[in-house]
Amino acid sequence: MKKLFIFSILSYLLFTINSSGIAENEKKIENNNVLKIGVLLPLSGKFQDIGYSFLKAIQLGLYDISDDKIKIYLKDSKANALDAFNSAKEFEQEGISIVIGPIFYESLEKLDEINNITFISLTNQTQQIPKNTIAFGINIDSQIKVLKNYFNEIEISKTLLLSPKSEFNYQSETVVEKDILKFYRTYTYDVNPKKITGEIEKITRYRERKKDLERRIKILEKSDLYKDKNELKKLEQMHTLGKVKFDSVVIIDFGERLKSVLSSFMFSDVPSNEVNFFTINQWFDESFFNENAMENLHFPSIDYDNFKKFNKKFINTYNEKPSKVSILAYDALGLIYYCWYSNNFEFKKEQLYSKNGFKGLHGKFIIENNQSVQKLKIYKVLDKKFVKVY
Repeated sequence: MKKLFIFSILSYLLFTINSSGIAENEKKIENNNVLKIGVLLPLSGKFQDIGYSFLKAIQLGLYDISDDKIKIYLKDSKANALDAFNSAKEFEQEGISIVIGPIFYESLEKLDEINNITFISLTNQTQQIPKNTIAFGINIDSQIKVLKNYFNEIEISKTLLLSPKSEFNYQSETVVEKDILKFYRTYTYDVNPKKITGEIEKITRYRERKKDLERRIKILEKSDLYKDKNELKKLEQMHTLGKVKFDSVVIIDFGERLKSVLSSFMFSDVPSNEVNFFTINQWFDESFFNENAMENLHFPSIDYDNFKKFNKKFINTYNEKPSKVSILAYDALGLIYYCWYSNNFEFKKEQLYSKNGFKGLHGKFIIENNQSVQKLKIYKVLDKKFVKVY
C-alpha cells in the first residue's frame, strides 16, 4: 500500500500511514528555522465577514499546532485583483514563499506576475489558474468523479443535467466537457421562480402523463369488470400515468432556487423514491430538512463528522458559526506546517505535489495540475439527517 501522508492539527500529532499501520513521527530535533506564512484575505469591504471567518479558522489551527516557529503575515486583499497583487509584492519583499489566499477567483488575475510565492487559494474554480497558485476549494472535477463512481454502483443509466440559464454556465459546461458523466439530456431553465414549474412540467411531460391518466380513467369507468374496478381505484389516487424516461437528475444550483426546482419535480409527479436527484457544491445546509422536496437529495461533499467537529470547536471558541468553507483554511495551514515539519523545518513547494497525497479534516486529497483533487463522499437527505451512502 502506498504511503499516505496525513496532517491532523486537531490531534496535535503528525502521522504517516504504511502497510503495517500507523507510526507516530517522533522527530524531536532542535529547530531554529521560522515558518513564514502569508495570509491574504478580504478584511474590508462587503466580503470582510468571510475573510475574518477564514482568519479565525487559521487562528484555531495555530492554537492546535502550538508552535511558536510559525509566523503569520496578514494582509487585506479587499477581494480585488489589484490589491491582492500589491499585497503579494509586499509578501515577496518580506521573503515569504507560501501564502494562504486569496479566497476569490477574481483576485487571482495578476498573481502569475509573482515569481517566488506559491498561493493556496480557497477558490473552487480551476480554469486558467495562475501557474503559481493551487485551487484548494472543493472543485467540479472531484465532485463529478465521485458521482460517476456512485452512478456505476447503483446502475444509473439515464441522467438529466439541469442548470439555470446565464448562471453557473461554466460549471455545467465543465461537467459536459469533462465527459466523465454521460447525460441522457441536458436542459437549462429560467431563473424566474414563476417560470420554473412550467419548464419542469415540459421536461417531465407532466401534462401528457396527466392526460394519459384521465383517458385511462374514462375507459375504466365504462367497464363492469372486477379487475378494471380495482385498477380504477388505484388510478384515482394517482396524478399521472406512466413513468418518466430518465432515472436520475443532476441539478447545478443551490439555495431557494434549488428548492424550487425540486418542488417542481415533486408537483410534476416525479417522486424521489423512483428517480435519484443529485446536486453539487453543498455544505450540509440544514434548511434542507424543512422541505419535503429535498428528501433523498444526494450530493458529494467532505467528511461530515469532521465538519461538525470543526464547527463545534469554532463556535465554542468564537461564539459564532464559521463560514461553511472555513475548514479549508484550517487545513491549508495544516498542509503547509506538515510539509515544513516533515522536511527538517524547511518548506519547499515541491512537497505540495507529493504523489502520495494528504489527509486533512475535510478528507483525503492530492494536489495535481494546480488544484486539489479531493476524495469525497456522497450524502443524502433522509429523515432530517445527512446520511452517508457512498
